Amino acid sequence: MLKVKQKYKPVVNFHMKNFLIIGGSSGIGLSIANKLSNTENNVFCTFNTHPISSDNTNLSYHHLDVSSERLDLSFLPESLDGLVYCPGAIQLMPFARLK
Repeated sequence: MLKVKQKYKPVVNFHMKNFLIIGGSSGIGLSIANKLSNTENNVFCTFNTHPISSDNTNLSYHHLDVSSERLDLSFLPESLDGLVYCPGAIQLMPFARLK
C-alpha cells in the first residue's frame, strides 16, 4: 500500500506587524492592504495617481512616485516586516534601488 504524506499549511503569524504596499490604492495591492489591515497590522500604502483614504486606523495612504529619482519615505516606521511591490506602471524604478 502506498503511503501519502499529508501536506500541512505553515502557520504564519501576521499580527501587529508593519507592512509597506507600493501600489496599494487599487487592484491586487488594495486587496492585500485590506486583508493585512483587518488582522491588526499597520499597513502603509502608496499611490501615485489615484488618491485614496480609509477609515481603518491600521491603514494609511501616502503619495509616492516610484519612477522618481528621490523617494520620500519619511512616513514609514523604523522597521518593516514585509513589502508588497505592485505599482501599476510600466516604467518602474529597478527594485534594487529601493532601500
